Amino acid sequence: MNKPLHLAMGMFCVVAWVLLFAAGLMVPSIAYREALMKSFTVHNFFMAGLLYTYTNVVTLTCLAGLLGGISSRLTFRDYEPQVEAGGDGNHQLVTISMAYRTENPIASMFRSFVVFLLYIAGVAIGTPGEKLFESTSPDQYARVAGLLSLTGFAVGFDPTMFSSLLSSLPSPLKRKV
Repeated sequence: MNKPLHLAMGMFCVVAWVLLFAAGLMVPSIAYREALMKSFTVHNFFMAGLLYTYTNVVTLTCLAGLLGGISSRLTFRDYEPQVEAGGDGNHQLVTISMAYRTENPIASMFRSFVVFLLYIAGVAIGTPGEKLFESTSPDQYARVAGLLSLTGFAVGFDPTMFSSLLSSLPSPLKRKV
């Protein structure tokens, strides 16, 4: 893909993310979901899917991952990933990092989708209740959308940076050397 197309796709992702975030923050989906329960229309289905917190947030997360992939591709497009035998662990990490940074941005979007799946699995396990996915307040929505979008962007830009960050956190399961 050429640079102007990547730039146009990146700008589209930013604008779409802002508009989708604003819609999710300001327009409640309940009216569309209730209308959808009474009678199915494509308009109500589309609007409910667009505005419902979790379908909105998965779209935001995927857009952020795509944007991360486009950003890394634009930044590192002139570099070639190197595969060298031997070397220390850091050199191998840089090599893998460059492979991720120069890959197709669609792969970055798929990785960010996994971020959303991990979040949903954690919420479903960690917060038992019947009304878990029924409604969210604007501040809850903003926190979830912001956190997952940032994580989706980081995983889309370079997942090795994200894994390095996670490995530097203290863990009660790590052995002391």
